[in-house]
Amino acid sequence: MMARRTFPLLALHLALVFGQIPTHSVAAADSSPALNRLRKEVASGKPGALQDFWISVTKTGTPLVEPIPEKRDSSLVTFLWRGDEGTRNVVIFDGVAGFDAKDQMLHLAGTDVWYKSYRVRNDARFAYSLSPNDSLQSVNDIKDEKQMEKRLAMLQPDPLNHRRCPATFGAHDAQYSYVELADARPLIWESPIADVPRGSVEETSIYSALLKTEKRIWVYTPAAFARAGKPYPLVVLFDGDRNVLWIPKVLDLLIAQRKIPATVAVMTDESVPNVRGSELMCNLQFTDFLARELVPWSRDRYHTTMQPERVVVAGSSLGGLASVFAGLRHPDVFGNVISLSGSFWWKPQGYAEAEWLTKQVEASPMLPVRFYLAVGLMEDDRMQIEPNRRMRDTLASKGYVLHYSEYNGGHSFLNWSQGVAQGLQYLL
Repeated sequence: MMARRTFPLLALHLALVFGQIPTHSVAAADSSPALNRLRKEVASGKPGALQDFWISVTKTGTPLVEPIPEKRDSSLVTFLWRGDEGTRNVVIFDGVAGFDAKDQMLHLAGTDVWYKSYRVRNDARFAYSLSPNDSLQSVNDIKDEKQMEKRLAMLQPDPLNHRRCPATFGAHDAQYSYVELADARPLIWESPIADVPRGSVEETSIYSALLKTEKRIWVYTPAAFARAGKPYPLVVLFDGDRNVLWIPKVLDLLIAQRKIPATVAVMTDESVPNVRGSELMCNLQFTDFLARELVPWSRDRYHTTMQPERVVVAGSSLGGLASVFAGLRHPDVFGNVISLSGSFWWKPQGYAEAEWLTKQVEASPMLPVRFYLAVGLMEDDRMQIEPNRRMRDTLASKGYVLHYSEYNGGHSFLNWSQGVAQGLQYLL
């Protein structure tokens, strides 16, 4: 047990040192060698220079990734868009650009090339989308759901980047593009799966007397699942409508590689924005539903464990907030918590100070719960990174068993799927 407790402290120290180094920044307009060559060729009137440039870009894909000789741990990442006479602007959204739609590309004079370059540390992996002729309205200024849907519909994948992932925001079938630099840890869900025993996914529902509604859920059962023998560990995971797209494959791989035991996962539905906001904001009724209705239902239907040390509650963003709250309210049910980019900035309406849940941890005795926390270094400092660090510090000060990490990426299911895999390996 002592060896297990020293690992979180080591990881915490490394994360503190590593997280202080800036991971990305906007580069000068003339930073890209490839674009500088194109500038010279266009200026000299070289025939076919622009056409040759786009042929080359189409073959290699975007964004352009070029070395920085004086900074070997980073690369120059240049986003591109092929415009036309009607192109007024092109916005980069998410990842290195953040969420406020302020990062506009530059126009290379005399060409149809729009571009923007960033210096990015080589362990980066992040999702992004592009928006030509964008409204330039910050998503932070939009409160209405219909307006938000319309705003997010402007965003689209990069047509010259073949790497795609499900979008974190917007329509269920929307896609983002993503960047993966040379030193990024391999994504487990990109691993070959042809020879891996496959589990099953069932979409079903449970009526909740506490919520007074039918709750849609997805249940993953591992290969060779049996309702006999030793009960299975249980993972309760929020945002099932998104996570069902990749978490079953992640679990198949982790189980086949013997990195976790055969495990059952129950994924709840928070696909309606106002339901998500209501249920995941430290909602006592919803949390009691998880512990008193959903987990017992899982035990009856899917032969899952009654031991809290083998039950994990997991979520991202507001789901990260909700998972910590569930562990603190029901430690007799949830002995393990995964929080990815937890929205610890949250406070109840009428409460004066932000980070309400962190203050609850500080004021309460230590409970028999273990934690895996992670946040992305491309996320907002004030809203995400700093509150996650304060939650980490508060949990550590209370003596909780804790693993905390900061990854070089954004507020995205692209990174959270990896976080679920890493959290389960640590906790199970």
